Amino acid sequence: MIADPRRLVGDRVILLPPSPVPKVLVSNNSELLRHFTAPPFQRLDLQLLVATTADEARELFRTEEPALVVIDAEPSGFDTVRAIKAHNPSTRVILVAGKQLSGDQMRQVSACGCDELLIAPMTADELHDVVAIQLGEPRLGTEAFAIAVALAGKQVDATVSNLSIDGVRLVVGEPVTEGQALEISIAPEGEPVVTVRGTAVWAQPREGKTVVGVAFDKPEERARAVLARLTQWQVVKDGERIRVVLRGDFTEATRFDELLPAMVGRVVFDTAQVTYMNSLGVRAWCEFLRQARIQGYEFHACSVPFILQASMVRDVIGRGTVTSFFAPFHCIGCDHQEERLLQTAAILAANLEPPTFKCPSCGGALEFDDLPERYFAFLQDDPD
Repeated sequence: MIADPRRLVGDRVILLPPSPVPKVLVSNNSELLRHFTAPPFQRLDLQLLVATTADEARELFRTEEPALVVIDAEPSGFDTVRAIKAHNPSTRVILVAGKQLSGDQMRQVSACGCDELLIAPMTADELHDVVAIQLGEPRLGTEAFAIAVALAGKQVDATVSNLSIDGVRLVVGEPVTEGQALEISIAPEGEPVVTVRGTAVWAQPREGKTVVGVAFDKPEERARAVLARLTQWQVVKDGERIRVVLRGDFTEATRFDELLPAMVGRVVFDTAQVTYMNSLGVRAWCEFLRQARIQGYEFHACSVPFILQASMVRDVIGRGTVTSFFAPFHCIGCDHQEERLLQTAAILAANLEPPTFKCPSCGGALEFDDLPERYFAFLQDDPD
């Protein structure tokens, strides 16, 4: 997809000039090339540079300067990654390895400086998620939306910190009092603007700004549907299967009843945007899985809160399998923290040993920031 950044001004969406098509250098690997022609990649609109040998890969990298490199680990991928990173440390590199990784190979993964590790064979979805993240593009179901806030008919500087189907939490750059009316204009990517009216139910001054809790005044049907999709879940027909993108908090207030009718055939659950799960939310989710008449299902890009619960309560995954998940990483040298998307196959191939990456801030070791036996507990009982 050619990047299409937008700015919302009043009720108008201003389109900015598109960015160039990203170049991706990829090994002449039939599986990788097949995946790059799959439907998920069409939206990224990539320019592929195919290298048959390590020497050709280095020459293409030098002349074309691709933003991303996807390269086989064998026979000389580790050395090629080192050369690429030495020439341009900012280039993102995904290393693709075989089914089983030795201890020496895991050490080479860390030493060569690659940004991600994938194990073949893989699905097009697994490759797409990692490629999209490395290129800074939205994953499927995570497309951005623009938002504008008007107070007394005048657009104000405001930041959204929490959006739900019933209201929104804002940080507004000027005074707001309880009881004031506000208009929230939301423009999902590629769609018309919807406007929701609301009332400030509480307001707290903070460092020259105002933190405001806004309750919506019965949004219209279309606006409510947009809010539900942005804050709870989105159901998308994806070929012969259904993709369900889950969002927000799973708590005592969460109900999955309206999702049940869509659960037919094979389903992919994307839980990357699940931010919190308490015990009652876990119970509601597990009951939903028990009731859903799903032929088969799997979980993609599971968030850290989802994995923490799955490692304690096996029913969070039910009869499904996890193909990829986010995990916490930390650099002791500079205290940089981030979450990395890991492929389940890569962790299993390394006997539950997490990889170590180079810190993007200081170049030190970016290490797994949890206990492997605790965080990966959901894998030890995996039905497959």
